[in-house]
Amino acid sequence: MEHALQLYQEESCLLDALAEFVAAGLRLEEGVVIIGSTPRWELLLERLRTSGADPRAQLLRGQLRLLGAHLLRISITNRQHFNELVGSALSLARARFERVRVFSELTDVLWREGDRVNARLVERYWKPLLGVHDFKLLCACRMDSLEGRSYDGSLQVLCDVHTHVHPSFDLAGFEEAVSGAVSEVLDARLASMLHAMSVAHHPTARMPPAQAMLFWLKENMPRTAEKVLSRARARWSEH
Repeated sequence: MEHALQLYQEESCLLDALAEFVAAGLRLEEGVVIIGSTPRWELLLERLRTSGADPRAQLLRGQLRLLGAHLLRISITNRQHFNELVGSALSLARARFERVRVFSELTDVLWREGDRVNARLVERYWKPLLGVHDFKLLCACRMDSLEGRSYDGSLQVLCDVHTHVHPSFDLAGFEEAVSGAVSEVLDARLASMLHAMSVAHHPTARMPPAQAMLFWLKENMPRTAEKVLSRARARWSEH
């Protein structure tokens, strides 16, 4: 079971990640369900066409489908209705394709509107559905894990309800920015200890080493964490 969270700051970065996620499913002959809005759907189709894919053909054969996010949003307070809508879409996809992957923008929309209660509620709805239908799920949230205020509990809550967390589409750039900042702020011995401690003690979700180090620093060395975050942001803006 994979329930991943893609963090992003710019729409173009999310579209890059989403296009890669969808294109991989199409190449693997998986059914792909997008739970989203029409504007993002149209931008996704354009990204796929630009990359050389033929989304129109995938739409015609039913491999690629859109389920309007607004339909699920109005059923958030009715778990049975939510399960019926999602379950029907998944069953239809599984009837034709052995494996299925889903992108959902529900958490993203609710979080940006400040409705964090329902954003967390939606994420809890997914777990039993993942157990029954065995699909790969990608969610998204506009959040910058190089900003200290993201660690007010918000990022921790999101990590607790996902199995994987991707802090950026450019993971190599993210790793370089954070590891370089750690090397600037801490001496080599302390940097090595930080890496070891963060590997052993981090939120349950799988995440890149750099993200795990930031969690450990914010919890155990908050002043040092702010210095590292400041240098990491500067490095990230230059990369």
